[in-house]
Amino acid sequence: MTEKKLETTVDRVYQGVYEAISKRSLRPGMKLGEASLAELFNVSRTSVRAALKQLEADGLVTTEPNKGASVSLPSNEELRSLFETRRLIEIGIVTELCRRKDGAAMHDLREHLLLEDQAHAAGDHERLIHLLGEFHIKLARSLNNPVLLDWFQKLISRASLYAAALDDDSHEVCRDNEHLRLIEYIEAGNQSAAIELTCTHLNGIEKAILDVAAKMKTGYHPLKHLIGV
Repeated sequence: MTEKKLETTVDRVYQGVYEAISKRSLRPGMKLGEASLAELFNVSRTSVRAALKQLEADGLVTTEPNKGASVSLPSNEELRSLFETRRLIEIGIVTELCRRKDGAAMHDLREHLLLEDQAHAAGDHERLIHLLGEFHIKLARSLNNPVLLDWFQKLISRASLYAAALDDDSHEVCRDNEHLRLIEYIEAGNQSAAIELTCTHLNGIEKAILDVAAKMKTGYHPLKHLIGV
């Protein structure tokens, strides 16, 4: 029996562009030419077009008539809507976790914090962004609800990519032991404190991203970080 091909040419282009955005090699506003991408990935332009359609559906690429595709700079409204959705969902998640008091899940989350600290100490921006997002996915996974988890992972993935592309490298809003404090509130079953901290935490991340996005929209050019002018 022939082994099933796990990655299509469309997947390969999608992942390649996605990772380049997350690593900030591709910046908002940069053009994504079909011919260039087809040559780079050694695939057909049809595959590139399909991958760009997926990226556009995920809010990562913008396509304009007669201009082609480019990396998106999300609008303030898109960012606010994204974080409003996160707040609504994550309030529900932490409320239920406070009720359940799952010690094994909280132990796993405490182990995860050690990885966050290691990435922060090493100055590994890309890995830290991934781990910060993964913390929230682990919270959702603790509920053992596959429908919620599948949908929530996509939401976190999009938020994490915006954070990687737009946030600065300090992440002070995530470093005030907020993840640890959230675990402690959940372990204590303190729903009101867990909800308040969840909102404060997400509001801080949202503000940091919106602030950088605002700076980008004033005198921003996608090649500026390469040329240094």
